[in-house]
Amino acid sequence: MRSRRLAAAGVAALATAGLLAGCSGATDAPSADGELPTGQTLSVWTFGATGLEDSMQAWADETGNTVEIKTSEFDPHHEQLLTALASGAVPDVALVETGYSSAFKPSADYFVDLRDLGADDLKADFLDWRWEQGVGPEGQVFGLPTDVGGLALAYRTDLFEAAGLPSDSAGVEGLWSSWEDFVDVGEQYTEQTGKPFLDDAGLFFQTVYNQGDEKFYADEDTLVYDTNPQVQKAWDLASSAKGISANLAAFSPEWNTAMANGDYAVQLAPAWMMNYIQGQAPDTAGKWNVVTLPEGGGNWGGSQMTVPKNAKNPELAYDMLQTILTPENQLAVFKEFGNFPSTPELYTDEALTGFTSEFFSGAPVGKIYSDSVLALKPVYEGPKERAILREFGLGIDRVESGEETPDQAWDSTMDAIALELDSK
Repeated sequence: MRSRRLAAAGVAALATAGLLAGCSGATDAPSADGELPTGQTLSVWTFGATGLEDSMQAWADETGNTVEIKTSEFDPHHEQLLTALASGAVPDVALVETGYSSAFKPSADYFVDLRDLGADDLKADFLDWRWEQGVGPEGQVFGLPTDVGGLALAYRTDLFEAAGLPSDSAGVEGLWSSWEDFVDVGEQYTEQTGKPFLDDAGLFFQTVYNQGDEKFYADEDTLVYDTNPQVQKAWDLASSAKGISANLAAFSPEWNTAMANGDYAVQLAPAWMMNYIQGQAPDTAGKWNVVTLPEGGGNWGGSQMTVPKNAKNPELAYDMLQTILTPENQLAVFKEFGNFPSTPELYTDEALTGFTSEFFSGAPVGKIYSDSVLALKPVYEGPKERAILREFGLGIDRVESGEETPDQAWDSTMDAIALELDSK
């Protein structure tokens, strides 16, 4: 689901600098002659673009190897990977997003247990809860954490000014103390301008539900999607936003065009979204700002980098993973692409907390996203997490389009989820 623009000229040098800073502490997994092989090709499966492409290429250049990246859409990528694990026709490296993490945990034996290649030495570098998202039922470490999708809000300063609203960050944050206030401001904006305030009510639902202490599962065996107050709150708020939403499918061509044209005013923005905005709307530099969300932080996204058991080059794959995921390189990637680091030692580092974005009007994005991540609480995501979320999104779409009332859409969503849970 996430998509990131390709690197701009000169970015590879930045990523390489981070890589070289991190290589000194790496523990290479040698081949029989004690040296890492060269002239090999690592196959990598990803969804969208990851923000790590330059880092992977820099590693390949440094080690004398080649990286071939296959990119697919979000859901098809994970579905194809599950099929490939069963058939054995696998890549050397594959990304698994956190929304699918629990769906892959029962298949942990189909991945290399990275403890056998030295992953225990890396555990202390990462957030505990992010590390656990790549741990199987028998303690197998099947994936290393990439980023954390801390949440914030991006908005168009010029569009706020045109609507008679404050445009500075302090003034905007003063507009609301709750999500209900946020919807009220959206209604004022739409009434004043005749334009949508939000891009999509489904993304609004996803943001609010991501702020809870629970999502659709309380634990592996307990589903709470139909009783969790945070889910109901997210549904009610998203339904109430029907009149201020452009009802644009995220990552669609229409959504991208609207973002560039200023057809809506605010963008609910996990850290990686900053880069997406810059890629899709490059002519809007200096017209955006970033502020904290109403009602605290939250998390949306993040992945594990895995090595399937039938990979042709598992030792080489692991060397690439541990190299590009060092704290030093994660910091370099954040500054260029917006992937917020999963390595907490950086959260008090001035190089991160003091980082500002010229594109986003000098917003202190390093501190904003650090505070967001530090405020969030780990939340269990179950094996059908993504499928359940998809049904909620479709239900909100039916409300936005006027096909169903919120109550009708809730009931039809509950029926659709029941069918999904009954399926294999």
